[in-house]
Amino acid sequence: MSPSKPIFFGSPPDVNEGQWFRTHDALYAADVHRFRGRGISGTSHEGVDSIVASGGYAGDEDLGDVIVYTAQGGAPDESGCLTADQELTGVNEGMLINYREGLPIRYVRGLGIKRGKATEGYRYRGLYLVEGYWSVRTDRGHLMWQFRLAKAMAGERWESGDAGDAVGDGGATPLQQAAARYVSTQRRVRNTAEARAIKSLYGNTCQMCRIPVVVDAHGARYSEGAHIHALGRPHGGRDVRSNILCLCPNCHVLFDSGARLITDDFKVVDALTREILGDLYVEPVHQIDPACVHQHRTRWADRSQGL
Repeated sequence: MSPSKPIFFGSPPDVNEGQWFRTHDALYAADVHRFRGRGISGTSHEGVDSIVASGGYAGDEDLGDVIVYTAQGGAPDESGCLTADQELTGVNEGMLINYREGLPIRYVRGLGIKRGKATEGYRYRGLYLVEGYWSVRTDRGHLMWQFRLAKAMAGERWESGDAGDAVGDGGATPLQQAAARYVSTQRRVRNTAEARAIKSLYGNTCQMCRIPVVVDAHGARYSEGAHIHALGRPHGGRDVRSNILCLCPNCHVLFDSGARLITDDFKVVDALTREILGDLYVEPVHQIDPACVHQHRTRWADRSQGL
């Protein structure tokens, strides 16, 4: 295995989306992937900058603009099924940094996969963002962590006027220039018509903590519409009022990260300490679907048992 190059986030220099590469060595030479022969590049404290997917896990799904990516570990067998629990350590922990900080991942897809090997080369698919993550129990009872990767939109990339200035040296290397060019929003907040209706119902006050976020001198409040059963693949939740909560940004992030769970009788639980924090405030006209609440808990199999 070759020594790693410096980590950087963003598009590789002089490489086009959709470009084909014959081998891992070619990916390494073009600065698409920093390792030869390793499927994921990153660290637990810096994040993950590139992934080469070669069909090693049965739970993976490639839906084009959305990727369901299974975490590393769990000793998968020849069919890609886990034979042990996975843990959020090492590069898996690094994926959480991407989720929290909005750092992009260069995604490469192996072609002609046979027994976990790409026999027809590799295709660079572009930049993806980690939009969410969750844990489930497999049919064999092993804990599996998965991540939803979504294609970065064109508006989420910004080209700096002078990459040399960004790194403090007019003689910046191509990798430094590429790293200096990427700016991302940290996360996407879906502000649909249904979400706006729920936020209006609660006067933009969080249903969990009940602390209003006042953003100007006239008392205007900010809140976010949180979908309980997540939208999109692979979850399949619906954008309806019975599936939406009005939350402050803090509680929204905690809820989306599985650090806050809701019981069937609408108690708010700190999932990390198992402490009941109080009742979810619910207006009588807001009929929350219990099935959505249950589905949210099932996405956090490592911490929801007994709730």
